[in-house]
Order: sequence, then structure tokens, then C-alpha cells
Amino acid sequence: MKRSFWGVTLTLCVVTAAITGLGARSYRGDVDAVAAFARIKGLEGTWETAAVKGQKATTVFELTAGGSMLLERYSNPALPGGGQMVSAYHLDGTNLILTHYCIAKNQPTLKAERFDAATNEIQFEFLRSTNLASEDAGHMRRALYRIDDANHFTTTWEFFKDGKKTMAELETFTRVSKPAHF
Repeated sequence: MKRSFWGVTLTLCVVTAAITGLGARSYRGDVDAVAAFARIKGLEGTWETAAVKGQKATTVFELTAGGSMLLERYSNPALPGGGQMVSAYHLDGTNLILTHYCIAKNQPTLKAERFDAATNEIQFEFLRSTNLASEDAGHMRRALYRIDDANHFTTTWEFFKDGKKTMAELETFTRVSKPAHF
């Protein structure tokens, strides 16, 4: 039996759609990056959380570059060198990106792969890194931010080495102060 041109074309389209997952939704590309960035910008100000031996870790969020970038300065006296690190959050087209300048002396860039406006959660996943010998070298690979309310947020940062999660750091921060313009 001879198949018609349109019959073969339709069959190829259906097979291609099944193989590529056409129509299947995933978190990739579905993130409302503008809304997620607006939510995380609400963290502007100074925050604290408990560290070991009664010490406190501090993080300061500052909106800069005409409101296009949120800069986070983190310090934790329980970590090597006082645990001073910086993260920068910004939009890149339709994506929300963060670059983390780590005490591990590398700079992983993570992309928001999930934003749930109802739970105020933003999940960031590894995109690329600078100063990383290979993906097996130790680096922060995932970060989850949950904004609990106007005065509390929780983060979970995951460190990977040799392709495996070797550490997860969970911290709940309390607002100490808002910037003067609030």
C-alpha cells in the first residue's frame, strides 16, 4: 500500500513530537523571572541568623545599578576567612540569574528554574561556573530561597563534589533593618 505525502508527514510530526516532548511542560523556560526578581528584591536590607558558638551570620542585600541588580554580602564567622561571600542577582533576558562568589574560590552561576508565587520559593540550579577545574570540583550547585514573610526568609544552599551533594546549608534569617528608602 502506498502512503500519501500528507500521511507520512503527519506520522513524522507525531513521532517527532513524542520524541522531543513537544507540549510537555517543565520548569525550564516557565519561570516568571520578572516576578521572581521583584520578590527577591524585597529582601533588600540587613539580616541575621544563628551561627555556631553563639555567633551570628549576617547577610546584607543592596539594590544597585539602577535597580537592575541585587547584591548580597554574606559573612559567617564560623566559616574559613570569616565566610565572606558575595552573590549578585539580575535578569538576563527572560531568566533570573545569580552568580555566587564563593570562599571555595570559584564563581558558579545559577539560573532560577522554579518560582512558586504562592509559597514564595525560588529554586536556582547550576548553569555554569568560572574558575572551576571541572564539574567534579567542589562548588555550590543549587540554592533554594523561601521568603517566609516580610521579616524572615530561609535558604538552602547545596555543595557538590565529584557529582554528589556533600553539604546542604539551611539558614533562616531574620530582618535586622530595612534600607533608608523604605
